[in-house]
Amino acid sequence: MVVELIGIIVILMGIYQIYVARKTYYNIKKNVKNPQPYVFYGVYFSLILGIIFLVAGAFLIR
Repeated sequence: MVVELIGIIVILMGIYQIYVARKTYYNIKKNVKNPQPYVFYGVYFSLILGIIFLVAGAFLIR
């Protein structure tokens, strides 16, 4: 029971991480005229981390 609850929390963290990364990406594209390339490395790493959280949470629930 506790493992399933932790899995749900990890999935929610993954969803939030992907939401924040997506919001940051569109905010940078809209407001910054000449963004540095390394700024997007952080956004992509955030997306990858969110996907890892989703997968890990799914394995904890299963």
